[in-house]
Amino acid sequence: MKKTFLLLLICIVSAIGTQAQTKDDYNTATVNLKNYYNQLQTDSMYSMLSDRLKTLMPEDKMEDQFKQLYAQAGEIKACVFSKEEKGLYFYKTVFSNAILTMIISLTPDYKLSTFRFIPYQEDTTAVIKEKSNFILKTATGDLYGTLAMPETTKKVPVVLIIAGSGPTDRNGNNKMGVTCNAYKMLADSLQKAGIASVRYDKRGIGESSNALKDEESVTFEDMVKDAEGFATMLKEDKRFSSVFVMGHSEGSLIGMIISEKEKVAGYISLSGIAERADKIIEKQINTNSPALEKVAEVIFDSLDKGYKVKDIDSDLLTLFHPSIQPYLISWLKYEPKQEIKKLKIPVLIIQGTTDIQVSVDEAQALKKADPRATLKIIDGMNHILKQAPADRDQNIATYSEPSLPLSPGLMPAIIKFINADVK
Repeated sequence: MKKTFLLLLICIVSAIGTQAQTKDDYNTATVNLKNYYNQLQTDSMYSMLSDRLKTLMPEDKMEDQFKQLYAQAGEIKACVFSKEEKGLYFYKTVFSNAILTMIISLTPDYKLSTFRFIPYQEDTTAVIKEKSNFILKTATGDLYGTLAMPETTKKVPVVLIIAGSGPTDRNGNNKMGVTCNAYKMLADSLQKAGIASVRYDKRGIGESSNALKDEESVTFEDMVKDAEGFATMLKEDKRFSSVFVMGHSEGSLIGMIISEKEKVAGYISLSGIAERADKIIEKQINTNSPALEKVAEVIFDSLDKGYKVKDIDSDLLTLFHPSIQPYLISWLKYEPKQEIKKLKIPVLIIQGTTDIQVSVDEAQALKKADPRATLKIIDGMNHILKQAPADRDQNIATYSEPSLPLSPGLMPAIIKFINADVK
């Protein structure tokens, strides 16, 4: 797509006015702007301008500019608050074909005294690259991780953080549009609470990329063995008083399995599923296409029997590419709600209410499978462990906001669980 439309955005006028409104007032204004823009109701957008802006921007000129913007950038999918600076409010604005920053300010009578777009620039300073100081040697290559230690000479509990599915690195980020730093934030919060942690790049990811020679050769069991290797190292390390395992998303199942094998002090599931992976994926596909779900069911049925599938619908090729089918075949051998039953240690199950990838029902099913477990439902927490609205577009927009803090209820629940066992 051409980037020339960015030039016209600088022409949208602004004028600083006195600020007297709350963030809620600004959020309401952005919602109205989004709705008017998507419906091309430029007259309604124009009515939101202050008298000063109206004198600087004739209605017909504004209409032409926004029609051009709509033609090139498409609809606005989400507006996510970024920061407030000198009376101006900045919103990351996700269009169908572009991402821009919208800057607004309001007059005391809630009219727009500033309204303009500028090119969006990712806050790369917030995306952390960690130095590796905890390394697991495997037969196919080294796996690199980060140990975060509290400043103390006493023994402390340590948490092994296991990442979710896909190319997710030790900090919770990947090249598919997720830059949330969630695992880095978990580690930092634990460290401040006097608890150590280790998080690592999975084989094939980040610094551990050389440990994956061939995508088709890796299985789910390989990921389990890797996590088990890190857990063993931690149990043998004299600096730690006890070892806990924390798994996020797909890492939740991996964490269950190694927690039973290694007999660790406690296990924490973050946004973990209870059903087998195929059932969850089929539900997710059904949301967009019931017809494709039926196709996926047939493919999963073959994989469950151990047979690869050659002819894959183009719409499902990314999910069922031949090179990842061996991994899926091995993954389908495990059902989380059966694995969690095997645990004889303290268990904490955490789930957010605005998680659009894993529902609260999954957490409740895990709790039913292990009645002794502690279940913590966090209102407004999404899949990347941040506060987010239920609206899908706005929820997804938070996945690329690395500066957003963890959900307020998350760390108190985790720290309380660990400290209760330590004491």
